[in-house]
Amino acid sequence: MRKILIVLMFTCLSSVFINVNAQNPKSILGEWKYSVNQAPYGYDRGVISFKEVEKKLTGDVTFDSGYKVNLQSVAFKNDTLKAGVNVEGEYVTILSHVKGKKIEGTVDTSMGKMNLTAERLKQD
Repeated sequence: MRKILIVLMFTCLSSVFINVNAQNPKSILGEWKYSVNQAPYGYDRGVISFKEVEKKLTGDVTFDSGYKVNLQSVAFKNDTLKAGVNVEGEYVTILSHVKGKKIEGTVDTSMGKMNLTAERLKQD
């Protein structure tokens, strides 16, 4: 009986440890090449960079046009990524899911919701 209890406790603790690691924001840090096919030209492709500053997630978006803006309200929990960005005076929200080296989700703009996809750029 005692061995069963110890094995059960070990199993529960390991599942908690695995769950905490899955929510680790370090898994999204770095650069991601994104595309939003429905967005206007110049805003439809670029690079999203995530970094951690003073234990807070932050980052920026650099559009292929060269225009760069900072991300706001970046949150990552349960593989769900939420953020916002001001693009030429319009606040755009991002809601996506991180699946390994890919991000899939939507951006909500005044022109409606658009599909977002991104792939992690190779790290050195």
